[in-house]
Amino acid sequence: MKTSIFTIFLIIILFLGNIIKVSASDIKDQIINVGTTVLPEKNAEGNVLYKGDIYHVFFHSLIVYPKLAFSDITRSEGYKNWMVTRDEFQKMLPEFYKNNFILIDINLLYEVDKTSGTVTEKALYLPPGKKPLIISLDDLSYYNSLVSHGFARKLVFDQNGNIGTEIITTNGKKEITRDGDVVPILDDFVALHPDFSFNGAKGIIALTGYHGILGYRTNYIKSSNYLKDVQAVEKVIAKLKSTGWRFASHSYSHDKEFSTGVIPLAKLKKDTELWNEQVRPLVGDTDILVGPYGQVFRPNDPRRAYLISAGFKMFCGVGMDLYMHYFPNSITMDRADIDGYRLTHNANMLKK
Repeated sequence: MKTSIFTIFLIIILFLGNIIKVSASDIKDQIINVGTTVLPEKNAEGNVLYKGDIYHVFFHSLIVYPKLAFSDITRSEGYKNWMVTRDEFQKMLPEFYKNNFILIDINLLYEVDKTSGTVTEKALYLPPGKKPLIISLDDLSYYNSLVSHGFARKLVFDQNGNIGTEIITTNGKKEITRDGDVVPILDDFVALHPDFSFNGAKGIIALTGYHGILGYRTNYIKSSNYLKDVQAVEKVIAKLKSTGWRFASHSYSHDKEFSTGVIPLAKLKKDTELWNEQVRPLVGDTDILVGPYGQVFRPNDPRRAYLISAGFKMFCGVGMDLYMHYFPNSITMDRADIDGYRLTHNANMLKK
């Protein structure tokens, strides 16, 4: 993907500085508004009350070997549109850092009453001058279609016991690297710049289940390798959690009916049940749903009500307007997609 350093820098600056604010009408149903609540300007740790926008961006798996990926005629267009290369991502992180962004845990934004299920906004205190940034990763299952096509094939432990990436090189050799996807790259960047992360937060890993998770085929329950894969991925998950990563559902199937909004309630229930059976036991409890194709359903939709009853409270969609809305029993938060399409075809959207 041929994108100059200057272009990436300009796009990131435009995105960071000129996004449209949510209108007053958008928050009329909000159950608590920190902006109108009398709160101390500084907490005991010396952090200051943050009153601005919350920034949330997301990525898919990174293209490590562009020539190899784009040589796949059947999938190259999708790779160009919905992914970015490793080099492009590595150039973005310093720009976020220089513009005073700081990674935060999404759970700092809300709390849920265990009895009533009511959701309330939490006051956010950050180091002076910092702006909150959430990074989420979609479809981090390393589907077979990506293997040997210029992408990493799974998350594994490196020789130092940290999470790295296993990848098939252009020479067909299997290697464990620290720059094969967002997770190790971001881990290493935070290690060099600890003040880029608030209390060690990294990001959200949103998983489907129909092709396993993190490169391990945990969907093949009858496979002779099933227990081996489960045991291996459980160790990887434990390490990820201990180093600031959270997990979310991205649906089980990522069915195309999500994109059009026509998925029937019965099918959604089955999809959710499969995720709960195969993925939740591995990643642990989560109330975060990252909508497939950005689909999170309207608040009065029976399908949204079902997902809330299934334990989801934070619904992350897709949008460039920094929309975030607190409802009595859930939250909707849009995420900006920074991908090949945004960078090369529709960069003006990042000017909002």
